[in-house]
Amino acid sequence: MKSVISTFLLLLLSFAESRTLHTNEYGIASILDSLQCSAEKNLVDLATISLAQFVPEATYEEVNKMTRDVLAVIEKASNSELPAGCLENQLPAFLEEICHETEISEKYGVAECCRQSGQERHRCFLAHKRATATAIPPFQLQEADAGCKAYEENREASVNRYIYEISRRHPFLYAPTILSLAARYDKIIPSCCQAENALECFQTKAAPITKELREVSLLNQHVCAVMRNFEPLTFQAVTVTKLSQKFPKANFTEIQKLVMDVVHIHQQCCQGNVVECLEDGKRIMSYICSQQHILSSRMAECCRLPILELGHCVIHAENDDKPEGLSPNLSGLLGDRDFNQFSSQEKSIFLASFVYEYSRRHPELPVTVVLRTAKGYQEQLEKCAQDESPLACQNKGEEELQKHIQESREVVKRSCDLYQNVGHYYFQNAFLVAYTKKAPQLTSAELIAFTKKVVTKAAMCCHLSEDKRLACTETMADLVLGQLCIRHEATPLNPGIGHCCTSSYANRALCFHKLVLDETYVPPPFSADKFVFHKDLCQAQGTALQTMKQEFLVNLVKQKLEITQQQLDGVTEDFSEMLKKCCQGQEQEACLAQEGPKLISKTRAALGV
Repeated sequence: MKSVISTFLLLLLSFAESRTLHTNEYGIASILDSLQCSAEKNLVDLATISLAQFVPEATYEEVNKMTRDVLAVIEKASNSELPAGCLENQLPAFLEEICHETEISEKYGVAECCRQSGQERHRCFLAHKRATATAIPPFQLQEADAGCKAYEENREASVNRYIYEISRRHPFLYAPTILSLAARYDKIIPSCCQAENALECFQTKAAPITKELREVSLLNQHVCAVMRNFEPLTFQAVTVTKLSQKFPKANFTEIQKLVMDVVHIHQQCCQGNVVECLEDGKRIMSYICSQQHILSSRMAECCRLPILELGHCVIHAENDDKPEGLSPNLSGLLGDRDFNQFSSQEKSIFLASFVYEYSRRHPELPVTVVLRTAKGYQEQLEKCAQDESPLACQNKGEEELQKHIQESREVVKRSCDLYQNVGHYYFQNAFLVAYTKKAPQLTSAELIAFTKKVVTKAAMCCHLSEDKRLACTETMADLVLGQLCIRHEATPLNPGIGHCCTSSYANRALCFHKLVLDETYVPPPFSADKFVFHKDLCQAQGTALQTMKQEFLVNLVKQKLEITQQQLDGVTEDFSEMLKKCCQGQEQEACLAQEGPKLISKTRAALGV
């Protein structure tokens, strides 16, 4: 054990230097700068989160042992050369503990990571996180009696077990969120254990926690994927937009300061740096509360909450009112300055200020539309260099921007019109056909699940008033397409999907909209086994029947991506006639065995497959 502790001490000493003062490229100082190490009291739970997220397959007993061992090392370190209780940069120690447990690293497929060091080891572990993100079965609450008994015997261990179960199933969920949800879970246990029907009480009171857990986990995973797959400026621009919309009265310098530190926090959280993720999050929230007078009048309620509830409240708080006297347009933003005479850094600062100014004037617009608008504005300014009167040209730039907003509104209008005309099921089928053509490499189950998400979100957005539809639909599309891109990142689908996923974050939804089909796809040889019909097709009802029909639809489109709507309508009509004929008779199985091959032969002839 002494040699192990010595190894860890070297790691800790090499990474535990105090945070150095830093500024961004524009000379803006960080809010997070501190010469003091943090001394988080919650390190048992934080170590559990880190270890369970990096090795999700490990049992609770294995994670618990690693937690005890690594805490012994940290305590030893705090009694030596390190400042007392210094918890900065513990990530290398957590990874070293996993690697020290050779049986665990071999059993769960991270031995190759352990043969690397430094950043290479860290990147390898992050890749393992992504690979195992969906491998753990869904979490089931303990039987009420057993859960209540375990809680009564050892409350801290019971809550820690819940933290472990959340962490391993949601490897990119940020540590503050896990601790916040665990605290809420901790509050419902005593009352439910006293309830007449404890299980029903748990199910009812845990439902909103589970819903938030699922939603926030997807959002955190989405943010980490955006940061991983696009240049740093992309997420910086996303953050400028969101903060400018939330705090429209704050000046540009204040927004720049917040952006730098919010981006840094997301980086730490995405990298699995649980201590900095939590501590820096606390610092930024404390700063926001200390600066309410210049940031937002909507923060007062949030700032009265405990620190773990504060972050959730600030993020979901309404945008502040726009300042009085804010001009409606930005036509004079450049004045008599020529954009094309700016240096590279000056252009970056100006474009960031444009995003700030445009966002605070348009809180109703989704982030992606603001970013598309900014890109269009930049392109317009660059074109003005060839104009006879460049200054006059660039001052008309904002007029050109409406086309980006209008294009997005038209896409939303067409989708909502279709949804309202054909209803939920046929709307999903339209998307099912479209995305089978775009990504035929996905399984039927994946395509049905993906388009179900699209339709569920579309139903919610299309019932809103027209002024709110664009923001709702774009935000929904961004998240759902982001999940498709995460799937592509894990196992590449085709070049078209890859291009839309990585070429432009702002234009990703429009890119997918314009992508028609995978031109590289070679249909598999026709297999009659995929088109065999049984009497369960007649007996199925509701969702089960719809799923069977959709599986037939997907398999049909995969045989010929170029299938026309007229051809699809013809096959659908023949399929319905077959069901009507066979399902009304007594010999359903025999009828389908006879009529099914006839339908498929006719379909193959019509499609030429």
